[in-house]
Amino acid sequence: MIQTLVARAADRTGLSAEQANTALSAALFLLEKHADPTQVKDLFASVPGAEDLARQGAVLGQNKTGGLVAGMMQKVGGASGAAMSDAMSVGQRLTRQGITTADMQAILPVAMQFVRETTGRDLLKDVLNTIPGLGPLLTAED
Repeated sequence: MIQTLVARAADRTGLSAEQANTALSAALFLLEKHADPTQVKDLFASVPGAEDLARQGAVLGQNKTGGLVAGMMQKVGGASGAAMSDAMSVGQRLTRQGITTADMQAILPVAMQFVRETTGRDLLKDVLNTIPGLGPLLTAED
């Protein structure tokens, strides 16, 4: 089931299936780390393969090298600073694999639609909104 999302993300962005898989695994890892654990558990239970994909993304979060700004954000920004710092660090690693911020932005609505189709709920949006300071920015309506 999760491979359907990977294929849709690749189609939307022009990334290879491997790159789309990496991008989604990174995003799910960050969700697992920073969103409300109860809601993440519900998401993983509702979308077969999501938890395994998140585990793959954990590699991108190891040995953070987010640079000076990310380090400062983590120290002074509280929970939202930690989430932003981790996102910046993972983003740098994704960029080195040819996955840009624009790609990640293009994948988000695809993932939200996929989860809505799969679960019948805006479950991904609900989970994102639990990330302190960052969730509402990701789910803001245009």
